[in-house]
Amino acid sequence: MDALTLLAVFAHPDDEAYGVGGTLAKYAAEGCDVHLATATRGEAGQIAPGVDASPATLPDVREHELRCACRSYGIHPPHLLGYMDGQLTIVHQGQAVGRLVRLLCRVRPQVVVTFGPDGIYGHYDHIAVHRWTTIAVELAADPSCFADSPAAEGQECRPHEVAKLYHHVLPEEQLAAMRDADGRAAVLMDGVPFAFVGYPPKEITTRIDVSATVQAKVRGLRCHATQVGNGTEASWAEAARDPFFRTEWFRLVRSTVGWPDGVETDLFAGLR
Repeated sequence: MDALTLLAVFAHPDDEAYGVGGTLAKYAAEGCDVHLATATRGEAGQIAPGVDASPATLPDVREHELRCACRSYGIHPPHLLGYMDGQLTIVHQGQAVGRLVRLLCRVRPQVVVTFGPDGIYGHYDHIAVHRWTTIAVELAADPSCFADSPAAEGQECRPHEVAKLYHHVLPEEQLAAMRDADGRAAVLMDGVPFAFVGYPPKEITTRIDVSATVQAKVRGLRCHATQVGNGTEASWAEAARDPFFRTEWFRLVRSTVGWPDGVETDLFAGLR
């Protein structure tokens, strides 16, 4: 059997850090082959106070931060898809899917993780990546797809079937803990609060305990200083103790190896 391989696909640098950084580090520590694909370099992101970056340098700074985070998790350097932050809904959708199909056929993961259809909080880039990844997983197994690619005779166009596709999700109980004084758990985009989407326990198939790799998760998150700020040692230590920070949740939405009986605790269940 091929080595156990996981590919996570997200839109921006730091998307991986909040939700699946501990999971990426966990499987890397176990000796799995762990990859991260990121659609943009985060050009449209904010710059936290006190961080040495400017709008002109932000793309390069955020790519550097992403590479720092990948080293913190112990995974491969990121696969950058090369799109502009904030524009994923208006790029050529077929070309974007094609890039992911070729990446899937080259990396050959058994497990793929990405956003759900809600994009966590409705971010349009997130939703675009969800759609690209969902379609690419289906098309990568079809030998007739992209047969006219210049690489059609190479590894990148040898069909590959992903065994398990997961959506990263947030549980309702976490949102309850996140709600502010106005009763909102939301992200401000262009001055408007976009609410996080939470899932009830019955809809969450997989719960990953990342307590053993929580410090790698913290290091990865701290790499994204333009987005999270520098913080204090005390604030990072407090974050690492938070039970919600030490657990990551997923929904299994596609499987060739059966479905869990109860809540899974391993993304590679059924594949080992």
